[in-house]
Amino acid sequence: MDLREHLILYVDDEHANRTVFEITFGKTFRIKAVSSAEDALVFMAQEQVAVVVTDQRMTGMSGDELLSKVKETSPDTVRMIVTAYSDLEPILSAVNDGLVARYVIKPWDRVELDETLRWALEAYVAGKQNNALQLRLMQTERLRTLGQVSAAVLHDLNQPVMAVSMSAEQLADLSKVAPALLRLSKAAATPLSADERALIGQLGDDLPELATTLATCAAFMSDLMKQMREFQRHDTAPPASGALAPMRVIKLALGMCRSGSMTSRSKLSYDGPAELPSVRANSTDLMQILVNLVRNAQQALEEHHVANGAVIVRAEVHPAFITIRVKDNGPGIPPEVLAKLGTPFYTTREGGTGLGVAQVKRLVGRLGGELRIDSVLDEGTTVTFTLPTLAGT
Repeated sequence: MDLREHLILYVDDEHANRTVFEITFGKTFRIKAVSSAEDALVFMAQEQVAVVVTDQRMTGMSGDELLSKVKETSPDTVRMIVTAYSDLEPILSAVNDGLVARYVIKPWDRVELDETLRWALEAYVAGKQNNALQLRLMQTERLRTLGQVSAAVLHDLNQPVMAVSMSAEQLADLSKVAPALLRLSKAAATPLSADERALIGQLGDDLPELATTLATCAAFMSDLMKQMREFQRHDTAPPASGALAPMRVIKLALGMCRSGSMTSRSKLSYDGPAELPSVRANSTDLMQILVNLVRNAQQALEEHHVANGAVIVRAEVHPAFITIRVKDNGPGIPPEVLAKLGTPFYTTREGGTGLGVAQVKRLVGRLGGELRIDSVLDEGTTVTFTLPTLAGT
């Protein structure tokens, strides 16, 4: 392919950046550099552009705003953005909206950016010949982009999660004094007000459970981050699974989602046996499934202001598997939307990533179960998944 056959438009409001870009890549590619998003739109109205590369932070119209307009006026043009890790929110928004095929982190590496520009031109040519092929290429790049962003987030989360884990261990040790606190609150000789006695008594009652919940949540976050790092290293083998008592995970998931009940002004409850047979799974996967499904239901109730909203987690035991249903009495899902649920990046919620249901489908399948979504407009939605029991495997 002749790399100079098609035009690359570079948009940056800093003259020095435009000069460096033109000098670095001008001998290999056909480059046009402009100083603003407005100039870029005027130029593209007159010339066919194969690839547009824009800086994110510019005076006037930002890079993601420019690419939104380019997507409408020139959908075949491959769109790329140059940004910094601190611009995480617009990067994710641009990825989820399909505005960018790839993003480049400042300061860019010459060799890497050269390869990226070559790829972009190839994708443009492929799209001219086969739109479906270009769409698949774009979807692959969106996954790659999210992988890079998540790697940066994981790096930043590592220290605070370690701090939470250490604090949880200390709190677990402190919870051993809970009986002493209870005795202190009841001792008549202790100079305490009635409110202080009540607070100490409540702390003595709740401290052991709080410590356990915090430690479990910290372990969940650590396991989840470990899985993500393994996935980014292309280690796609399922994590080791043992005999898991699902009831413990269900209770913890419901506890984690209590705040969602408050914001959506809905009830969250469990309906089923007090104990469930063990399944071959790991707690992190099951926790992700439950929290995703419950939060999706709560958000539907909140966004549509459903009066007397309710989310019920039901469990049933069968000879070879258990069935768990997450049911809400929300607005329901239109059939055309229901047919697309589970497709990566497809979302109808503002600010959503479109990855929640896709992740649930992947995890349920990895655990050997099946997932089904049923919904009736104005009545609600029920998501059902199965998990094989140890007795049935």
